Amino acid sequence: MILEIQHETRLRYSHPVTEWLAEFRVEPLSDEGQSCQSFHLSASQPVSISKFRDGFGNNVHHFNLLAPNLEVVALAASVVQTHPRRNQNLYSELRWPIDDAALPLSVLDYLALTGPVTPVPKLEPLLDALQPRIGTRVIDVAMAASRHIKNGFEYATAVTNASSPIADVLSAGKGVCQDFAHLMLAVLRSFGVPARYVSGYIHRPGKESQSHAWVDVWLGDAGWFGIDPTNDVAIDEHFVKVAVGRNFTDVPPNKGIYRGSCAEQIYARVETRELPRLPTLSWRDQLPPLNVPLTMVLANVRRETGTEAESEQQQQQ
Repeated sequence: MILEIQHETRLRYSHPVTEWLAEFRVEPLSDEGQSCQSFHLSASQPVSISKFRDGFGNNVHHFNLLAPNLEVVALAASVVQTHPRRNQNLYSELRWPIDDAALPLSVLDYLALTGPVTPVPKLEPLLDALQPRIGTRVIDVAMAASRHIKNGFEYATAVTNASSPIADVLSAGKGVCQDFAHLMLAVLRSFGVPARYVSGYIHRPGKESQSHAWVDVWLGDAGWFGIDPTNDVAIDEHFVKVAVGRNFTDVPPNKGIYRGSCAEQIYARVETRELPRLPTLSWRDQLPPLNVPLTMVLANVRRETGTEAESEQQQQQ
């Protein structure tokens, strides 16, 4: 499947801000499941955009603005070719419990219960309900956790925010994809199963597209296997991976800092469409206008003059 993705981020301020600096993790990765064929990031003001790879291998673009601004707009456009995923049920024979001594160094970062994925008393009933039997395939442990989260929690916006720990979704019984991914990470890591947070997009023909989050589970020789607990499905060609990390704080679509006395509001919109073939090199000059409304994803309180304020966009769906 060939997908064109447009992701617009619009940051508005009640008064001009200065010394504005932000990082964007919006360029899709290329791996065995997908190939990023083209990518372009533009800003509403003339600016020099730099790029680096972070410690998890994600593409990070950053730029800063020194002139006073009331609004900053960034538009990321990508063309990604997704590939059929192999059925890990046919290949994975990794059994629970996993021998810690056999784990490669590359997955050890994805075992720690830190940040928003911290052990809390309210997690214990969930762990008791999902406790695996010795000899159970790890992929079946992961699918059981996904199914339980999908059936036991309600999808609802405006309940949590970008920094919410799993205690919030456990208390409320509801949240968004970011919360469900964190909850699944907490369950799997509590059982000694390496799992990582994935930030990306989901293409839903005929429905509104948004940024999305899911979980990659480590299956030994079978590699990483993606599961979406929000919809309780295995990742397929409709999913586009942008960044991976230990939790959301490693991979926010945008994260920045500014100086000024103002209130900040962040809006975002994402649109995906399937293309019949790979476009020409001039595709980014012929992008269709976005046909979806802007959605507020963050509203910060007013900051005092001379203070620095950090902003971070929550996963939307």
